[in-house]
Amino acid sequence: MKIVTVSQMKELEKCSDENGVSYLMLMKNAGAVLGKWIEKFMCDNMCSRAVLLSGSGNNGGDCFIAAQYLKSIGKDVSVALVCGVPRTETAVSAFSLMDGVTVLTHYEDIKKAVMEAGVIVDGVFGTGFHGKLDSSIASLFSMNSDAFRIAVDVPSGGNAANGKVSEGCFRADVTITFGFKKFGMTQQPLKEYCGKTIVSDIGIPERCTDVYPVIIEPGFSYIPALLKKRTIDSHKGTYGTLVSVTGSRYMPGAAFLSGKSALRSGLGLLKQCMIPENILPAAAAFPEPVYIPMKTDENGCYTEDNYSEIIKQTEKSSALLIGCGLGTSECAANLVKKLIENANCPVILDADGINCIKDCTEIIDKAQAGIILTPHPAEMARLMGMSTSEIQDDRYGACMKFLELHPNAVVVLKGAGTITAGRGSLYVNNTGNPGMSTGGSGDVLAGIIASFAAQGISLQASAVLGVWIHGRAGDLAAEKYSMHSLLPEDITDSLYKVFSEAENMW
Repeated sequence: MKIVTVSQMKELEKCSDENGVSYLMLMKNAGAVLGKWIEKFMCDNMCSRAVLLSGSGNNGGDCFIAAQYLKSIGKDVSVALVCGVPRTETAVSAFSLMDGVTVLTHYEDIKKAVMEAGVIVDGVFGTGFHGKLDSSIASLFSMNSDAFRIAVDVPSGGNAANGKVSEGCFRADVTITFGFKKFGMTQQPLKEYCGKTIVSDIGIPERCTDVYPVIIEPGFSYIPALLKKRTIDSHKGTYGTLVSVTGSRYMPGAAFLSGKSALRSGLGLLKQCMIPENILPAAAAFPEPVYIPMKTDENGCYTEDNYSEIIKQTEKSSALLIGCGLGTSECAANLVKKLIENANCPVILDADGINCIKDCTEIIDKAQAGIILTPHPAEMARLMGMSTSEIQDDRYGACMKFLELHPNAVVVLKGAGTITAGRGSLYVNNTGNPGMSTGGSGDVLAGIIASFAAQGISLQASAVLGVWIHGRAGDLAAEKYSMHSLLPEDITDSLYKVFSEAENMW
C-alpha cells in the first residue's frame, strides 16, 4: 500500500486540480464515498440516526456532501457546525448543495444530537491539525461511547504528519481516509485512534500519483517476490555465509538468538564468533554454526586483537553482523570501527555495534559493500545527536535526515510502525505486536535481516523483508503464547510458519 506525507497529499491535490479533477470534484468524490460508508455502517449496526460533526474546512465539506446523499436516501442525518460556518471556497460550495439537511449550530443542540445518534462522524479537522484540541470539542468527542464512530480522513486531534495525538482526540472505530493513507496514521498512538483504516479512491489522476514520491507499507503479497526460491541443485554455499560478531561473557544469548534466527531464515552457513568459555554450552544447544573462538579482556568482551581473524573469515563470506550483546568497551569499539571500514561484504550493525560508533558516525560512509543499521529510538538519537523524544516526535523526518547524511546506508528505525529507509525510499511496517517488546527481540530481527543480506538480497529489500517477517512471526507467536508470555525465541520458532505461507504463494 502506498502512503503519503501531509505535504505530498497537498501536492497531489494541487496536481489533480491542474489536470482536470478540481478541488470541488475531489470533495464531491470524497463526500460520496463517505456517504456510502456511513450508510453501510448505519445498516450494519442497525442505527437510525447519524450526526456529522463538521469543521469549517474541507473535512466539513466532505461531510456536507455525505449528508446530502444520506438525506436523499431517507436517512435521519444532521450536520453539526462545530467550528462555525464553512470558510474554504470548496467547503462553502459543498454547504450550498445541501437541501433539507438539519444543520445544528448551538452547542447544547449539538450535544443532544451526539447523545442520541447511533453513528457519530468526525469531520472537524483534517490532515493539517497540530497542537491541542479545544476542550469543548474534546468534550463532544468523549460523549456517547456506545455509538459507532467514524473519522473522516484522520481522527480530529491526531497529527497526520507524525502520529502524535492531542488529549481528547476522537477515537474512531473506522477511519475513511481519501486517496492514500497518511504517514502519521501508521505511527502510534494515532494508529490506535484510527481503528480500522479504509483507503478510498477519490479520482486523483494517475499522472499525479506517478510523479510524487510515496511511502510503501508492504503487504503479504509483497513478500514472496523478494524471497529467493530454492533450486534443486543448491547447496549451503548457494545461500550465503554470515560472520556474526555478537555476544560476550554476560550476554551470550544475543549471539544465540541472532544466529538461530539467521539460520531459520534460510542462511547457508553461520560462522559464529564467540568467547571460548561459551562455545561448549552454546554448541550443546545450538550445534549448527561453525564456532570461532575470540580473545577477550578481563570483562569478557572482544579485544581488538580479533580483527585479523574476523577479517579473514569475512573474505569468503557474504555478510557481517556486528553488535548484538557485544558490549561497548573501548576495545570493542575499536574493533567495530576497523571491521566496518575494512570488511569487503555488507555490514549489518545492531545494538552495541551502533553504540560503538556514536561518536564517529562518519565511519558509516566508509563501509565498502554497504551497511544496514537497526537502531531503536534511543540509539538513533545517539547517532543523530538528538534526544529520544525528538526522534519520536518526527520519526519520518529523522530517517530522511539520516539519509541526507548517509545516502548509501539503509536504516531501520525500530518501534511501533518500524521505518526502513534507504536511497530515498521509505517503508513503514504494519506487522508486530506489543508482546515483542522484550529484550532479545531486536537480536532476532538483526539475525533475520543479516540472513537475507548474506543470501544476496539487496540491502534495502533485506531490511524491508526482515522487518515484515519478524513482525509476522511475532504475531503468530502471540496467537500461540499470548502477548504477555511471548519470548524472543518464540518469534524465531514461528518463522517457519511465515516462510510456509510465502512458499505457498509461489
